Amino acid sequence: MAETEVRIDGIDQLLRSWDALLKAFPAMKAELLDKMGQQMLSDVQQEIGGRGNVAGWQERHVGSKLGYVAVRPKANTYQTTQSGKRYAVGYVTNAIENGHRNRKPQPTNREGYHYTKGRNKTAATAGRHFYAAVRGRLGTFGKAELERLAAEIARRLEGAA
Repeated sequence: MAETEVRIDGIDQLLRSWDALLKAFPAMKAELLDKMGQQMLSDVQQEIGGRGNVAGWQERHVGSKLGYVAVRPKANTYQTTQSGKRYAVGYVTNAIENGHRNRKPQPTNREGYHYTKGRNKTAATAGRHFYAAVRGRLGTFGKAELERLAAEIARRLEGAA
């Protein structure tokens, strides 16, 4: 007489591995986002260059439910001009990133002749696009980190925790 046998001890091991992975995954994801955020922040600051003011205004931000990581200007931080006007550093960073228009030259004598007074010699200042440059390079770094995380997940599911 033929017999059929089903063993479930392998399934029990898989379920234990799965439970352990579900408990460990938030920390693994947080570590991945932290690593990617540090790399993005470093790349953005390097892309900005300069004397360090604008680069120092940048910070990394991880979403509250670990859904994303971003680099953006610091919140509630202001820069004061020599004339005493306060600007949020996000406003200044946005103007540098995307460019901005300049004031029209003002008449400088009674006959109404116009010439550019001060530094404004063009109608607009082109953007530096440092966030976009880093975003374009992020694909290769992000892909490698995701592949590393996927390999770790597969290793843990196989029971080699």
